[in-house]
Amino acid sequence: MNQGSITYSSKQKKPGKTKAFFICLLIAAFLWLIHSLNTVYTYTLKVPVSFKNLPQNKKPLVQIPEKLTIDVKASGLKLALILLSKPLQELEIDFNTLKSTNRNQNFILSSSHLNFKNILKFETTVKHISPDTLYFSDKTGIQKNLPIKTPFYLKCKEGFGYKRPVTKPEFITVWGDSAVMKQLDTIYTQALNLNNLDKSVNKSLELIKPHPGIYISANEVNVNIEVERLIEQQVSLPIKDLYGGQKQSLSIFPSRVKVRFTSIQNAFNPADTALFQAMVDSRRMNKVSNKFPVFLGTLPGHVTVMSIEPKEVEVLIFKKP
Repeated sequence: MNQGSITYSSKQKKPGKTKAFFICLLIAAFLWLIHSLNTVYTYTLKVPVSFKNLPQNKKPLVQIPEKLTIDVKASGLKLALILLSKPLQELEIDFNTLKSTNRNQNFILSSSHLNFKNILKFETTVKHISPDTLYFSDKTGIQKNLPIKTPFYLKCKEGFGYKRPVTKPEFITVWGDSAVMKQLDTIYTQALNLNNLDKSVNKSLELIKPHPGIYISANEVNVNIEVERLIEQQVSLPIKDLYGGQKQSLSIFPSRVKVRFTSIQNAFNPADTALFQAMVDSRRMNKVSNKFPVFLGTLPGHVTVMSIEPKEVEVLIFKKP
């Protein structure tokens, strides 16, 4: 070999058959994915809905739906992005914007009057809506506004408490046969049973229809339960006589009691201590120990009394001349 000369090999390394197969497979999968994302499909979705401005003096012939089933036509890419954004937002439908027929007895649900774009986030073609018509008839019987009540079974984790649950709306419009309506004074929701609560809860509860011939203006209500940590506090109270007879005066020893209680954080105002009243009933004496039990005549809301010290006091009764 001459000095400075370079020898090149005529053989080049070729990829193995397995490697070439996987490369071809990846290229095919990529081309299939591109084709699928650009192909137009029809897909069925369920969209949660709520209604407002229901027609007055009308009753629905079938239950107002909570979800609409829609057939959507869109590219594979748009459908994939829509499915990734689930659960879909609730679509609010205003009866004032719907097209009506037969003297406002039937209301048509069409994509031209419903803003699906805000819910789906993309421009799509809605091929079909089910149900596509809501049927109503004239109300019969009498109408009432009745309070809504929920059977609550609530228990918090240790160290937590809850405020009075808030139901919205608190009243609902009910109409139907006069004989049945006379027996109704309350509309109930399904019961709410929750344990180990340590944070606030917001629930939608279904209303229970009290009679097949009764119609209600909504299917469900919203219930909010505010849960907070409990804080322990103590207050010293003077003791008063519940009886307070004008023919006698009292000397109570000790004259004050300490009340330990828990309240929900940020729900108790120090000024609320004025709502506590420690009392004895001078007409009811413990004959064994010659003492009178102390009890609370009034107390603020959202508090739980843990102890009253002392539980009994001595009372000397002096008759006035």
